[in-house]
Amino acid sequence: MDPTFALAHFNLSDTYLAMGRYDLWLGEWKKGAALSNDKEDSMIADKVTEVYGRSGFHAALVENAELLKQLAKHRYVDPGHIGYRYATLGDKDQAFAWLEKAYAEKADSLQYIKTEFAVDALRTDPRYAELLKRMELPQ
Repeated sequence: MDPTFALAHFNLSDTYLAMGRYDLWLGEWKKGAALSNDKEDSMIADKVTEVYGRSGFHAALVENAELLKQLAKHRYVDPGHIGYRYATLGDKDQAFAWLEKAYAEKADSLQYIKTEFAVDALRTDPRYAELLKRMELPQ
């Protein structure tokens, strides 16, 4: 309806990531960052795109997580988003470390913990059930 609505591009970007359509993921992410006038997010999207083109998806996600951690040193970054990146990478220990930080902060990202595709790899881990229990969510 409104092609300049940045959040729509971010949401579409997440959908493409879940679908494994990585070029489209990056393209929509870059559009959303540009439309939101977030220079730091645009810079991260550009760097992740560069790494993706040079080294592939896994390296791009590692770069994404690292850049988010650097950004978090000088502005708020929801730790759940970093945890979701690590979950997608298959690094369960890092994923849970960041999700625990998100839980401690009552971060917005945790409202999606039951539906976030990245968490699929974590659902059989006992730490996931424990986190849901503490959040008072049904398992």
